[in-house]
Amino acid sequence: MQQYFSKSKKENKLEINEEDIHHIKNVMRMKDGDKIIIVHEEIAYNCILEKDYKHGTIESIYKKDTEKTYIKAYIPILPEEKMSFIIEKGTEMGVSEFTPINFERSKFKISKDKENKKIERWTRIAKEASEQSRRLIIPKIDNIKTVKEIEKIEGVNILCSLDKNNVKEIKNVLNERTLCDKITIVFGPEGGITKSEEEEIENKGYTKTSLGKNVLRTETVIINVCSIINYLNG
Repeated sequence: MQQYFSKSKKENKLEINEEDIHHIKNVMRMKDGDKIIIVHEEIAYNCILEKDYKHGTIESIYKKDTEKTYIKAYIPILPEEKMSFIIEKGTEMGVSEFTPINFERSKFKISKDKENKKIERWTRIAKEASEQSRRLIIPKIDNIKTVKEIEKIEGVNILCSLDKNNVKEIKNVLNERTLCDKITIVFGPEGGITKSEEEEIENKGYTKTSLGKNVLRTETVIINVCSIINYLNG
């Protein structure tokens, strides 16, 4: 069954968002009476599509379990294809919030006049990935920020580093003992984060962490770390 998100619930009916009606009618070619899943306020419902395509009638609750860990990812600005991949796969793997960062070694830059359109596109990608993976939330896509604006949160704060010195192995940073309900991840573009940027982030309270002997592509980092978190969460 297809999943969609709704912003409005009245009695046993959920309103289908305008932008999803086209997909339901013309892409999926659904008919009235077809079954769909609609999420409202982090509860997924089994619904029957109504004739007007604008509403679903609730039959039962499909899922309402809450996610165990809030994962925030500070991600580098990359070419569109790689940004889309990180947001799509990160959403599937459980990231709750993405904040794009302009690192010194980021070769791809986004001008201020194009930022809003980019965020709209990335939000749409996150929404579609949440629907596909049956998540109950759509990750937040924050405005583009600088390294100085990176914040530490209560919980585990990971700085993914290519440095060979003064770093901890990922198994010592993320394990059953350290796992908590909030985890923040920072990783840089191809070529890594500069020494001065690493020092600034480390001074904020982040733990410099090695992901292993192999150098990963930037877009692989989020899958690597989230896989460990998902494993620890069972």
